[in-house]
Amino acid sequence: MQCALCRNKECLTGKNCSVIKSGLGYNGENLKSIQISAWLESDPVKRTKLEEIAIYSKRLGYRKIGIAFCIEHEREARLVYDILSRYFEVFSVCCKVCSIEKESLNIKKTGDLEFEAACNPIGQALLLNDDRTDLNIMLGLKTGYDILFSKYSEAPSITLPLLELPYQGDSEIDFIE
Repeated sequence: MQCALCRNKECLTGKNCSVIKSGLGYNGENLKSIQISAWLESDPVKRTKLEEIAIYSKRLGYRKIGIAFCIEHEREARLVYDILSRYFEVFSVCCKVCSIEKESLNIKKTGDLEFEAACNPIGQALLLNDDRTDLNIMLGLKTGYDILFSKYSEAPSITLPLLELPYQGDSEIDFIE
């Protein structure tokens, strides 16, 4: 497939250019997920990604949300936590969890500190797995760390763009039933 190079996009008018149409499994939870996603896409109300995540999660019946965040974005993680905890049980894990020494992983230190903690995306995922989260949000995880986190997370994971976060703690999410 080379959809990025296709100029006609005949798929918009019903042409099937692939061989997988008959093997798609949109039933049960997958069907509900795609229906909610399509509703969010077509609804004329403009929402932030965080609002979409909250509405999507609520409509799927999720109760536990995990936040795996880079310690550099602690402020943003707290804001997301404060907003989502109004509607869900929220768990959060920073990237330096478990305090693993960089040198023990053969990672060069970036400063002159005696101890420098390495990021631990696998640990973040395992801890949120222990919390039995329904959905995990990655916030500010660097490239590679996000890949490892997603690989080890038992719950579906989504990246929340930092640029879309409101910086007021008074945001309310409108759940349309």
